[in-house]
Amino acid sequence: MDIGSFIEYRLEISRADASPVRVLQDATGSAKCGVGSTVWDAGLVLAKYLDWQTSTGSLNLAGKTVLELGSGTGLVGITLARLQPDCCVMLSDKEELLPLLERNIALNGLQTNLSAICLDWCVPEHCSNVSFTPDIILVSDGIWIKDLHKPLADTLARLSNTDTRVLLAYETRKFDEEAKFIALWSERFRFRDIKPQEQHPVMQSEDIFLFDGSPRR
Repeated sequence: MDIGSFIEYRLEISRADASPVRVLQDATGSAKCGVGSTVWDAGLVLAKYLDWQTSTGSLNLAGKTVLELGSGTGLVGITLARLQPDCCVMLSDKEELLPLLERNIALNGLQTNLSAICLDWCVPEHCSNVSFTPDIILVSDGIWIKDLHKPLADTLARLSNTDTRVLLAYETRKFDEEAKFIALWSERFRFRDIKPQEQHPVMQSEDIFLFDGSPRR
């Protein structure tokens, strides 16, 4: 992957002994890796939600396993790995994005608790690449087109057990279509919307929704 035209994005986090999260992104689209090679606002809001929750002691993932679906640049998962070095985080996306994910992992020096695999949730067989049942699944901006809705809902169900927690964030673009995904997801998961007062005081938006879900028992 030629990263000559890539630019670096830095996200400050509240962990006192941690440097900023750094990710390269393909802002011009020169690498032809699609929308996943860019930092998106819903990912920023989810990353800073995790930052806020861990800094206040409301979220402790020490010893937990975390899977991020559709990681893109890896910003959300890398942020969590930096915030919670005692948890194990796996990033995942389509094959063409793996070189960018691996480069961003190395850029942050997090090879000990962070890895990346190929997982396209439109290819059910890719679920076998996950060798564990995640305690937490992270998804940001994964429902931007309706063709992704059912494959994502199916993948979340395949990879979860009754104790799995799903944190999902998206920026609203087509409300009617997004409501259909929520209805589809609700067939197999219980969830609640994460209120603004639970989110980072500054990094939030009325156009970005966060949900906290778990499979129905």
